[in-house]
Amino acid sequence: MRLRWILLGALVVLAGTVEAKKKHTRATAAEDAVPPSPPSGGKKSSRKAAEPKHVPQPDPPMPSYGSKMEDYTIEYVDEDKIDEILRDTTKNLVIFFYDGKIKCPDCGNALSEIEEIDDDIEATGYIEVVKTDDRGVAREFGITTFPSLVYMRRKRPIYYDGDFKDSEKVLRWIRSHEEVVTWDLTDDNFEDRTDSYSPDEGNLDWFVMFYDADEPDCNAFVASWETVAHKLRGLVHVGKVDTTINDDVMERFRLDDDQCPTFILFHRGKMYRYNENAKDVKSFVTFAMTKFKDQRGHRVPEPPTALEHFYEHVKERAIDALDDSQTLTVVGVGGLIVIVAFTLLVKAYRIQKQTTEKAKAT
Repeated sequence: MRLRWILLGALVVLAGTVEAKKKHTRATAAEDAVPPSPPSGGKKSSRKAAEPKHVPQPDPPMPSYGSKMEDYTIEYVDEDKIDEILRDTTKNLVIFFYDGKIKCPDCGNALSEIEEIDDDIEATGYIEVVKTDDRGVAREFGITTFPSLVYMRRKRPIYYDGDFKDSEKVLRWIRSHEEVVTWDLTDDNFEDRTDSYSPDEGNLDWFVMFYDADEPDCNAFVASWETVAHKLRGLVHVGKVDTTINDDVMERFRLDDDQCPTFILFHRGKMYRYNENAKDVKSFVTFAMTKFKDQRGHRVPEPPTALEHFYEHVKERAIDALDDSQTLTVVGVGGLIVIVAFTLLVKAYRIQKQTTEKAKAT
């Protein structure tokens, strides 16, 4: 009996040992198994098969600055070339400004948008599109940020104050800003145009820039001022006075040569000087529409009389005569003054007569 149990136990141990060896054999075979041979084509084909299929590749970067701008078809110009184009009075000019010295991430994308409408713009036959990174030219137009766009219409610039995300938007802007809307005011027409001293009821206000055309930093505001004029069109008249050739207006409003440019709003017989530090389109428009009311207005000085006009004309003609020829004798100058005085006296009489007729008509 005991022998039977001993034999049975031995069989159980033997069966367990055999089963364990089988499991060990299977595990070892799996670990030592040789991987299947690669398909024909060698390792190169195997590497391709391991890569994901149809991986999208990023678009090539847009040229954004420096020499990469040369990849575009719009002509590059410098100051001399711009002057040459503007000498053709039948041509308008669109100038795209970019920064060629430092990285300008937006310049390449903006120029791409202009490239899309280049053919449409030049198809008009009277508009040429160019680009430049000439900082001297940029300063002349008051350009301090890039990219920027200036539209020269018969040598009259206007600054584009929108973005460059949509080429069609830029094209619409160019088409809608072909007309010059800023008034050129002078000693002779200032009061006739503006009626600043005693405006009629319901007349639009006037916003006037007094600037020195010979001073680049002062003259640079002309392009932005034209943009202001378009923003205020139909709401406020916008004009400009070149102080280098209009002394009478300078003296009338007691303008200082050191403060250039000077901006004055004329509203119902009073004048409000723009004294804000910010000199951008949005600030000017806000002042002309509402903000001027926050300050105290001053009565507009009375315009010069016909006799005062006569005196100033005589004085200026005499000074011009002396400057033109140092050999004129006192008698010669005196004779010239008499002739000029007689001519201007007749002119003064006509001005006085027109003023009287205008007063009777009102």
